[in-house]
Amino acid sequence: MPTPADEPHQDAPSQAKAEPFEGMAPHEHLRKVVLAAKEQATEELREQFLVLTHRGPDPDALGACEGIRCLLTEEFGLQVTVATLGQIHRAENQAMVKHLGLELEDFEGIDCTQYAGVLLVDTQPEFGHTVVPEDCNLIALFDHHVPPNRPDEEPRFVAHRDVRLNQGATCSVIYEYLRESKVTIDPKTAGALFCGIRYDTADLSRNSGDLDEEAYHATFHLADREKIAQINNPQLPRHYYVELAGALTVARQHGPLVLALMGKVDNPESVAEMADFFLRMKGCSWVLAGAAFGDEYILSLRTDYAFGKAYPLMRRVLDGTGSFGGHGHIAGGRIKLEDDKESTIRSAERMLRASALEVIGAELEDGIPPEGRLLTE
Repeated sequence: MPTPADEPHQDAPSQAKAEPFEGMAPHEHLRKVVLAAKEQATEELREQFLVLTHRGPDPDALGACEGIRCLLTEEFGLQVTVATLGQIHRAENQAMVKHLGLELEDFEGIDCTQYAGVLLVDTQPEFGHTVVPEDCNLIALFDHHVPPNRPDEEPRFVAHRDVRLNQGATCSVIYEYLRESKVTIDPKTAGALFCGIRYDTADLSRNSGDLDEEAYHATFHLADREKIAQINNPQLPRHYYVELAGALTVARQHGPLVLALMGKVDNPESVAEMADFFLRMKGCSWVLAGAAFGDEYILSLRTDYAFGKAYPLMRRVLDGTGSFGGHGHIAGGRIKLEDDKESTIRSAERMLRASALEVIGAELEDGIPPEGRLLTE
């Protein structure tokens, strides 16, 4: 199934390398920025740096945080705090934190002004699922997602902004900084980086390039393989199977599209898991999965290689509603809900269903989307 004719085959103009940093290599420019932040800080804050990422971090975010911690600690001798916001739900992510012994502080108890500098990984301050206080000294960010398209807003100034749209994982970018700085990567950091690359590229099967491949093999060689195996095969909680059964009940197929709009869920990570699960179905070229969690409606979109990129599809489905981001064949979005009432959730799902069906040109009868085919039929 070809990509819709009016959408490009790429998320945005590709960026093969980091933008030039005053004629310096990326790791050299980062060194300049970090040392400048250290010099400008008061004596009691001079050694304190903070690493942040998006809410509910995934393996790429967790691995990139650990990689930056290693870089700042080993290269600059700094004291580093990694803080995360939101619960980590997915079993593999929880296993990663447990088996690698990742030290994560609760962002809710952090005062960002008590650090000489803040570094942001696997996201950008303009994304809706990311909280970066305006009064913090944000000195660097590292990401591989398409920046939000907000022509009326200037992006926040960051002295070192390294966004590589063609990179499969942020962890690969951080690996390059460690390599170029000649920092020895310990087994714990290697395991975290490997997991980030593994899960964001599906073992190099999607959205990956030469740097991803190098980083994948190098970090696997340095990691504790027993821990990697434990992370990849965690025990699954009972509610995983409950929500899987619920998703199978409500999912509908509309030609190349599978829609799985699941109402409320107890685990927001199940949305992405169901999107990955349904994409494997024969005859499915793209999946839109969604569910309400708290006061947000969470979306995950997946496409196969023939159909095209996920980011432009998510943009069309949301049509100006909510926030979203993505890269390659993966995209995610969030819609703020007025409340968590069933009627509010159903209204959001009707809108999403109609919008997704318009993308594939499905006929609507009196504005009502066709039901599609139950997967259990």
